[in-house]
Amino acid sequence: MSERHEAYLYHVTFNAMHNLALDNPRKMHAHTFRVGMYVIEKQEDHPVFLSSEKMLDEYFSQYQGIRLNELEAFRDIVPTLENMGEVFYRDLKPVFAENGMQLLMLELGDSPVSTYAIGEKLLLGNAFNLAAEGAVENYIKRVRERYGRPAMGENR
Repeated sequence: MSERHEAYLYHVTFNAMHNLALDNPRKMHAHTFRVGMYVIEKQEDHPVFLSSEKMLDEYFSQYQGIRLNELEAFRDIVPTLENMGEVFYRDLKPVFAENGMQLLMLELGDSPVSTYAIGEKLLLGNAFNLAAEGAVENYIKRVRERYGRPAMGENR
């Protein structure tokens, strides 16, 4: 039996503007940014949903409806997804720790097509994790044994 893993996923959205071409202020444009944070609890006594939601609302309210380029965090760096992800991850990791949680990974997207991810261990989906652990064949074998189905090309 494989090891069981559990994590919570918090989602936050905020509307903000940024300019990737600093020499041309007319290139300022707006996005609805989506942030996903995978966290695990480091305490056993009680869930920390309410304090985490409040903490996330407070943190991301500073980005709502503003020009990111004008913030202190982005005065010396261009507010790309990658740089924004670095700032958010760096800022939120200790805040989650203070609230009894560990931030595993942060995802940030500004369109339905692409998402940037940063973390200690990137969580790339169940199929990838099975393949990475070398457990795909064992899983298939267990399913076939359970349901009594031979593998393709096998005779009974």
